[in-house]
Amino acid sequence: MTRPRWLRIGLIVVAALAVFYGGFEFGRSSAGYGIINATLQRLEFGHRARDLGQENETLQQRVAVAEIGQRVDRQAQTEAQRMIGDLQAESVRQQQELQFYRGLVARQFGAGTLRVQELKIRREDGRRYRVHITLVQTATRDAIANGTVSFAIDGTRGGALVELPLAEVEANRRRELPFSLRFFQQLEVPIELPERFEPASLQVEYRQGRNAEPARQTFSWRVEGEPETPVL
Repeated sequence: MTRPRWLRIGLIVVAALAVFYGGFEFGRSSAGYGIINATLQRLEFGHRARDLGQENETLQQRVAVAEIGQRVDRQAQTEAQRMIGDLQAESVRQQQELQFYRGLVARQFGAGTLRVQELKIRREDGRRYRVHITLVQTATRDAIANGTVSFAIDGTRGGALVELPLAEVEANRRRELPFSLRFFQQLEVPIELPERFEPASLQVEYRQGRNAEPARQTFSWRVEGEPETPVL
């Protein structure tokens, strides 16, 4: 067989293979399964799968954050309810204690009265002192008591009885001091006694309103930390 014959046979075989492969690809392309289209579709599906995965992860994170927020809100609401309950219970307890102490004071001093419950005298320096007066109102209702308080100091000077009014011993020379209280009030009054004056007692006078009759109480002159001086 000569060389030109083999060449013709080879060309025929190559042409037949080309026609066969072209028909195969044409059929796949016609059916929508071309290699290029399939590759592009796989790439597109891969991108969509990644996007969906990211969206799913984002949604899961949002759900987790929302669940945490709901738990925190429930805990905060529970804590707020507990605190409100504690405050209400504390308010009730304080009201009960207030009524109890009102009853004690009323039994001791009488209901509806204003009086000096306590008086203390403290030495500051030399002849200077500070008088602490505690006023108490034992009224059963929450009424505010307004008025003034004053005092005078009885003692001796050179063997003679002497009474020193508040204006002569108080630092600012005041004749009386105002008060306004619902249950109790503490007043601090700085005073200075003259030389050679020996105090013996202190008379407190207080009144509610300008025209009311004053009430008086007498206390012995007793400085905290020092021996008590007998009342004249």
